[in-house]
Amino acid sequence: MSDFCEAHKLEEIQKAQFQTGSVPNKSLHRFLTSRISSSQPPGGTFLAKPEIRHAGIVDVQFGKDVTLIQPVNLYGCTIGDGSFVGPFVEIQKGVKIGQRCRIQSHAFICELVTIGDECFVSHGAMFVNDLFGTGGPAENPELWRSTRLGNRVSVGTNATILPVTICDQVVIGAGAVVTKDITVPGIYAGNPARLLRRL
Repeated sequence: MSDFCEAHKLEEIQKAQFQTGSVPNKSLHRFLTSRISSSQPPGGTFLAKPEIRHAGIVDVQFGKDVTLIQPVNLYGCTIGDGSFVGPFVEIQKGVKIGQRCRIQSHAFICELVTIGDECFVSHGAMFVNDLFGTGGPAENPELWRSTRLGNRVSVGTNATILPVTICDQVVIGAGAVVTKDITVPGIYAGNPARLLRRL
């Protein structure tokens, strides 16, 4: 059993004892406290308090008739008329989403992304603006690259879109990884994404 689980059980026991005034099972209490104290650093605190930040909606420009399903994390972005954003979506600052788009649950749209009108971004789709050109995450935003989707682009479930430009009328298949610009309307799939059929 991990130290975190043991600490959580101890905390639950202590809460129950405090709320009911009863004494918890002494042998279980002794086991948990001995296991925790043996792994606790000398003179240190077992569990540190994390910095807690809350997701929410901050400085977002909404068009008319936009629908959101909470919880979402949207900040500094623009969402066009008649668009829909599902739960557990993060859209970062500077992102522009066109009119009548659907952004499904668990999608991540990072800075420097522009999405045209009537686009569909499916569940778990990810947009990337940092190619790790320095051997890891670029701390300097000047090294990030932009992504632009045209109109009527559909991005399949769990697809990954690297910094590229995608023309109008494109379908990106589920799980595809788009590594290069797409200039011909069609259906693309695979890693790296390749044209399967023109539209």
